[in-house]
Amino acid sequence: MKRASLRFEFILAVFVLFLPLRALAQNQDYLTSEEVNKLRDAQDPSERIKVYLSFQQDRLSRMEAAINSNGDTRDNFDELLNEYISIDNELKDWIQYQYDHDGDMRKGLRALLDEGPKQLEVLRHFQTSGGAEAKTDSSSLRDAIADMSDTLDGATQALAAQDKKFPEMKATAKAEERELKMQRKEQEKLNKKERRLRNKQRKKENSDDSSDH
Repeated sequence: MKRASLRFEFILAVFVLFLPLRALAQNQDYLTSEEVNKLRDAQDPSERIKVYLSFQQDRLSRMEAAINSNGDTRDNFDELLNEYISIDNELKDWIQYQYDHDGDMRKGLRALLDEGPKQLEVLRHFQTSGGAEAKTDSSSLRDAIADMSDTLDGATQALAAQDKKFPEMKATAKAEERELKMQRKEQEKLNKKERRLRNKQRKKENSDDSSDH
């Protein structure tokens, strides 16, 4: 029974480890195969965030081109907007996963908080310019704006928490290292003391043996 339990725990751990990769395989509908490969290569928490940002910027640029194209582009504004929303949702899932597993993503979060508001302004410009309304449902634009605003709020909170957490973890690790060094020094002192006592005892025994002869 114990062996079966350990086997189940191992399988569960492997499943959790590869869950983000398994999810990628299901996202072929809004990511190209090249983009999926880029995500697979970007296993660093911060680098993955930056890759998602580049995908979102690509969709925004193509949406702008679609609005100004007068129909002479193959890109569909509504499809690109839905892809943007899907990528944003996947970005939020990644941030939540790394936050729950103490993945240091502070560099990526700072990049998100730098680039995200610019993307949000573009989305709001789409909403107010009127050009996008003819190409998509206005509720989709509202969803995209709300989703990015939510992503930025979550990133702000996650960055504040990680800025506090990781220095504390580093300080704790240093304190533990100092404690270990002190323990080793104390043990070395005890070992030296024991060696001196043993040497003294051997000398005494050798001296007693000489006296007997």
